[in-house]
Amino acid sequence: MSRNQPSAYEYCLEPASENNAVEVVHGWIFKDDKWVAHAWCEFADRVIDLGQSTHSMDKFNYYITNRVSEERCRRYSRIDFFTLVGDEGHFGPYDRELFFAPVSERDPLEVIESSEAG
Repeated sequence: MSRNQPSAYEYCLEPASENNAVEVVHGWIFKDDKWVAHAWCEFADRVIDLGQSTHSMDKFNYYITNRVSEERCRRYSRIDFFTLVGDEGHFGPYDRELFFAPVSERDPLEVIESSEAG
């Protein structure tokens, strides 16, 4: 990735700064036949993913298209997000167990389950 373009995690800074009702979400999405660790913001039934569009998107369709599930996500209030940015010195991901790699060929939940069983 070119460092001229912000990461998905960095893209969350703007919507989280501008909207008190925003929740920052770090999650796995299925893109280009693989699982990708990603980040976006949500408010009400809308998703703001500045890496995909400058416009908000319907949450239901975003979840279906990207195969988003709650088990593959971590949610942060905007206050928690800004606290973590300050404490950790980066924009995420913060849960290193769930987000063990930037990309996974296998379902990340299966990878985690198999490593716990082994």
